[in-house]
Amino acid sequence: MKKIFKVCLLAIVQFILFLLPFIAVYSFFKGFRQQVSLKDNLRHIGQHYFLGFLFSKPKVNNCIMIHAISLGEADAAINLINSFQPQIRQKIILTVTTIQAYKKLTNQPNDITIVYFPFDSLVHQSLFIHHFNIRKAIIIEHDFWPNFLATMDLLDREIILLNGHFSDKTINRLNNRYYQALLFSPIKKVFVQTAELKTKMLPVMPNVSISVTPTYKLPLNTTILDIKNINSERKIITLSNFHPEELNTVSELLAKLVKLDYKIILVPRHIHLFDNLIKKWKEVYQNRFTVITQWNNADNITADITFVKSYGVLSKIYSLSHATIVFGSFDPSLKGHSLFEPILYGSMVYYGPYFSSQQYMDEFLRRIITNIKHDTDSIEQQIKHLSTHDRIDIYNKFMVNIENEKHILINHFKEIEQWIKNN
Repeated sequence: MKKIFKVCLLAIVQFILFLLPFIAVYSFFKGFRQQVSLKDNLRHIGQHYFLGFLFSKPKVNNCIMIHAISLGEADAAINLINSFQPQIRQKIILTVTTIQAYKKLTNQPNDITIVYFPFDSLVHQSLFIHHFNIRKAIIIEHDFWPNFLATMDLLDREIILLNGHFSDKTINRLNNRYYQALLFSPIKKVFVQTAELKTKMLPVMPNVSISVTPTYKLPLNTTILDIKNINSERKIITLSNFHPEELNTVSELLAKLVKLDYKIILVPRHIHLFDNLIKKWKEVYQNRFTVITQWNNADNITADITFVKSYGVLSKIYSLSHATIVFGSFDPSLKGHSLFEPILYGSMVYYGPYFSSQQYMDEFLRRIITNIKHDTDSIEQQIKHLSTHDRIDIYNKFMVNIENEKHILINHFKEIEQWIKNN
């Protein structure tokens, strides 16, 4: 498909720009309903829809854009960026689409530029790419933006896709020759997390180099923990990252686990979506249930069940948890969340059967935990019989396997850095 035809085809859908004010207003009220602060809401709208970053001069030219849609992808991107030399990091423009990811990244010390990914029109993308003089771009995991890809293609700029994962539904959607001609031209390389996914993607991207690498969430720093903390007795079970689609499973597991001699900590994926559920659980569990908006330490937890309405506290809670059930994996519409983080902090990990974005992690864990099961009855029984010795044994095996595997990821990061350096 020639470039002139691509431009004509894409130009047809640019009429959506006339609706931009209405879309921005809708986005504002959506953020308001989600209890996003006015400052954060306006910053997001100003950058995403109206390119507010154009009013500031870029720190450097010839930038490298890395796009990470939300929290999970942002963590993977930071793992990659931290492996680069300082002169490379200074050229990074890290783009995100969610307010939660932006706040998390801007609250961390770093020397990279962080902005919201612009609205996907040819006008927005052209201004964005020219403003930062983006010569190469990296997409983390799976995010396809037609106008961005088309603009990069028209400007002869290269894109690679890293840490990729695709559901069968996405693969079927991408397996269309017109769609492929529009989207895939600027994509030079794709790195996926499993050999199985590579096999599925080869017919979809026959002209693109596809390789297998470990997940970017593989921890490269494995000396962060106090061994006394790992060996200590823990009396907390955590249910983390659950979505509204999984509430029946959450309630079922909660009813089972509250009978055990542990305190239960509940940390949802999006804290603003569960007010009705909190009200229901207060009625069911009464004085056994409490809600906190700030986590300090476990000493402040007196109730049997505690719902945590706060972001950025999971690592602290994992470091105190005997076992963690990672949600985002109990409904087929979801893809799973990081399975490594709890176990990295010494907590045994359990999860559901739907983890398409974490297939590498599942394969890794099955090498050290041979009896993994995903139904609620099995999870409850496994936690019931999980001893401190068992948890420590799994943690030690996990660390040994990480040491054996992480050199592959380190060499891969060096390959990406070399690609950046090459003109």
